[in-house]
Amino acid sequence: MSTPTPEQFRALFDPRAVLVAGASTHPGKFGFVALHNILASGFEGKVYATNREGAEVLGIATARDVAELPDGEIDLVFVCTPAAANPELLKACAAKGITAAFIASAGYGEAGDEGRRAQDDLVALGAELGMLIAGPNGQGVVSTPSSLFAQIVAPYPPAGRISVASQSGNLVSAFENYARQTGVGIARAVSAGNAAAVSVPDYLDFYAGDPATGVALAYLEGVGDGEGRAVYERLRSVSERLPVVLVKGGRSAEGQRAAASHTGSLASDDRVFDGVVRQAGVQRAETVEQAFDIAATFATQPLPRGNRVAVVTTVGGWGVAAADTISRSSSLQLAPLPDHLRAAIDEHLPSR
Repeated sequence: MSTPTPEQFRALFDPRAVLVAGASTHPGKFGFVALHNILASGFEGKVYATNREGAEVLGIATARDVAELPDGEIDLVFVCTPAAANPELLKACAAKGITAAFIASAGYGEAGDEGRRAQDDLVALGAELGMLIAGPNGQGVVSTPSSLFAQIVAPYPPAGRISVASQSGNLVSAFENYARQTGVGIARAVSAGNAAAVSVPDYLDFYAGDPATGVALAYLEGVGDGEGRAVYERLRSVSERLPVVLVKGGRSAEGQRAAASHTGSLASDDRVFDGVVRQAGVQRAETVEQAFDIAATFATQPLPRGNRVAVVTTVGGWGVAAADTISRSSSLQLAPLPDHLRAAIDEHLPSR
C-alpha cells in the first residue's frame, strides 16, 4: 500500500469539480443525499452526476455514462454505485482525469471472503490507475476551506481548525455535531471506512502538513497484523508536527468482535496499544466526547510552555476536583500560587 501523493489529497479535499456517480431521484438513496449535501453546502466548483436513466436530480442534468463528461475538469468522484459496478466506473473516471475517489459502497472487506477479494482488487486497480481510493464502506469527506460536504448524512459543521480521520462514519457525524454545539469548527473530516488503500495514519500525515489544520482527531478500531510498528512510526512522526487526539474502539473483547463486523479491522491488545500511542506522543481519550473536548482545547488555546498548572475557580469543590485530577496525572504539576499573585487576585475579589 503506497501513501497518496499531495496532489491526490488535494483532489480529495480541494477538488475543482466533483462527480456523484449513481445519483438518485429517491430521497432515501445515498446518491440523492450526497448530491444534495454537496449542493447545499455551497461548493463553488462544478458538480456533475451520473444516473442510468439520465434523469434530472436536484436540478442537475445527469449523464448516463461517464464517457459523456468533459475531460480534465473533474478531480473527485463520490461513488454511490454497487460494488460490482465500481471497477469499470473507476476505469472510466481515470480516463477523464479523475485522481481521487470516495467510495461509499459497502460489500467489501466487512462482508466476508468474497468482499475481501473484491477489496483487494479495488486497491490494486486504484494503484494501477494512479487514483486515491478513500473507503470503501465510508460515509464521506468534508472540507470547509473548499465548502465541500460530500457525505451521505448531515450535519455540515462550522469551519475551524480540527481535522478528523475516523474508521467510523457515525463518529465523524458525532464530532461534527459537537462542532455545531460548541462553535469549535472543523477543517477536514473523512470517514476512512475499511481503509483499504488509505489508512487513518495516512490522513493524519496529510493533516500534519495542512495549513488549514491545527489539531488532528482520530478514531481507530484496530491495527492490522504486522502493521503495529508502521502505525507507531507514523503516529510519532505526525505528533512531532501536530497535536493528535485519538479515541479507540474495540477495547473489550465484545468491542473487538463488533469492530471486526463493522470495518473488518483487527483490534489489537488494548494495553499494548495504549503504551504505543503514549510513546508516540498521542493524546488518548477515554470517550468520544472527551476526545472532542481535548481537540477543541488544542484548536482554541495556545500550547503551554511547561507542565505547571494553576487552578482558578469561583467555588471550592471544583478546585478540589481539579487538584485531584492534576495529582493523578504523571505529567502535570499543581503549581503553588506565589504571595504576590494571591495579593493581586485578592484586589479583584470580594472579601468572602
